[in-house]
Amino acid sequence: MRPSPACLGLVLALVVPGGLAAQQAQEADTPPTLRLSFYQCDMNELDPTMEQIETMEMPIWNELVAEGMVMSYGHFVHAWASEWNVGIYTVAASIEDVLAATEEFTSRMEERHPDAALGLNQVCPAHRDGFYLMGPSTDDQEGGGSN
Repeated sequence: MRPSPACLGLVLALVVPGGLAAQQAQEADTPPTLRLSFYQCDMNELDPTMEQIETMEMPIWNELVAEGMVMSYGHFVHAWASEWNVGIYTVAASIEDVLAATEEFTSRMEERHPDAALGLNQVCPAHRDGFYLMGPSTDDQEGGGSN
């Protein structure tokens, strides 16, 4: 016996909202994504590139943070470590958000600074990316991690 269209409609009306609520709850419980990009850079050639990051790139990333596309973005240079001596980090709600923000960053960078160098890719012959789900941190504690 086939169920009537009205019966199917009733079942869908009862099941779909619950499924959507469960999906939304699962998404709300999903920790943020961290992208880490590591570079092997010639430290003797790095100063002009870091200046470009500070003066041209960071203002765009600050806009993307203010617009809610990403939660945080920054870079770091090691004081003592392996040959992977420069890093960039991006924190967002998902891998898709990181990728969308990166695409938007690239578009804005090309529009505003069409003659800019290629950034780290120009002075860093090797690079690798990784995506990670963030775990617990001191920021998760009530009152934050510092006083």
